[in-house]
Amino acid sequence: MNNNLLITMSGGTTTVINATLAGILSQVKKSPRFGKIYAGFPGILGALNEDLVDLTNLDDKALALLKTTPGSGFLGTTRITPLSDREIQRLFEVIDAYKIGYFINIGGNGTIKQTKSIADKMGPVDLKIAAAPKTVDNDLGDAEFQKVYFTPGFPSCVRYWVHKLHLLNQESLGACSHDRVLVAQTFGRETGFLSGAPRVGDTERRFPLLLLLPEDQQNLDAVISAIEKTLSQQKRVIVILSEGYQVGDLGQVYDPSGQIMYGSSGTTAAQLLVNHLMKNGIQTRAYIPTVDQRLEIMFTSEMDMNFSYQLGEFIIRSFDEGKTHFLASVSRYHSEQPQMDALPLASINNFSRVMPKRWIWRGAFDVSNDYVDYLRPFLKGPSTHIPIDECIPRFIEPVEPVKRKILDKWETSLCTN
Repeated sequence: MNNNLLITMSGGTTTVINATLAGILSQVKKSPRFGKIYAGFPGILGALNEDLVDLTNLDDKALALLKTTPGSGFLGTTRITPLSDREIQRLFEVIDAYKIGYFINIGGNGTIKQTKSIADKMGPVDLKIAAAPKTVDNDLGDAEFQKVYFTPGFPSCVRYWVHKLHLLNQESLGACSHDRVLVAQTFGRETGFLSGAPRVGDTERRFPLLLLLPEDQQNLDAVISAIEKTLSQQKRVIVILSEGYQVGDLGQVYDPSGQIMYGSSGTTAAQLLVNHLMKNGIQTRAYIPTVDQRLEIMFTSEMDMNFSYQLGEFIIRSFDEGKTHFLASVSRYHSEQPQMDALPLASINNFSRVMPKRWIWRGAFDVSNDYVDYLRPFLKGPSTHIPIDECIPRFIEPVEPVKRKILDKWETSLCTN
């Protein structure tokens, strides 16, 4: 009887990816349907090479620790070319040898395509398949946000950037006599979900903040003009841009799946923008956290972690109900009870989404209040490792008369020089 379970992970990670894994493992223990639990290490590549880890006997203490462990160090993850027919056949050979009747693939857009490819070529193989979403980019799902309201990992990354915005603002307040512009770069290949997220930390628009969203791509002259205008008004600027915002040639390097590896290319969008501004006589500094934004557990929200855990439980319950060939998703957000759905893989053709027009203030380098309303619930509740009710830090304001006097002095000095 093929009743064993195989789990693999692919692509970039999040702080809550292991929460989904822990939810899967915990729920399996409650069901008499399943036998052994195997995981590929790393990911699908480990499965193809028959490098499998037996997770069957993880105890409750280990599962509790796994739930709050960020990143993919526990099982590993992979980025590989689309599976060939021979590789898929090899996977089925491993599945048969280890009597696997259930397969869960955890990942983003590429993983969904991989899962569909495996499901489409099963033939006589008796295998129940599910995909579990995870991406901090929030770019996996339907354009209407009805089938996938958010992807696990995104809410925590929103909190990360809200916290960083307030730190960047403190840096800008203190150092704007020399570093007049700070440029921070978020994840987001072709989307501005993350580069627009810091706005929810400054809803009254008090900060000199410009958001560069790929969905509202402006030419370089327009970007520099907006920065200069903000400088003239507020004496300092904080720019948040997606890694995929186009400001010049990155010297692109591609991974085996054909995606640009922004962290491995010749340069970054943030550095290019710094270079352009420096050539225009504007002293600028870059801040590029790269993988820290998807690994920093300190700002992971309990909501995000708990929903991710429940998503893992939901997959196993769906298997128990006889469901197969589906993507598990959080389709509705409620403060206490999320609504989860099993979306048929056959109904998913292109599940890559971008920010809708209603969430963008075109040409204003900003997001709309509708997007702020979408993000606002993600800030509610405590972080996993910080006993506070919100992720926005509290700082004393600069002494206003002194600040005004100093800023006026800088402005005079800049004009005369």
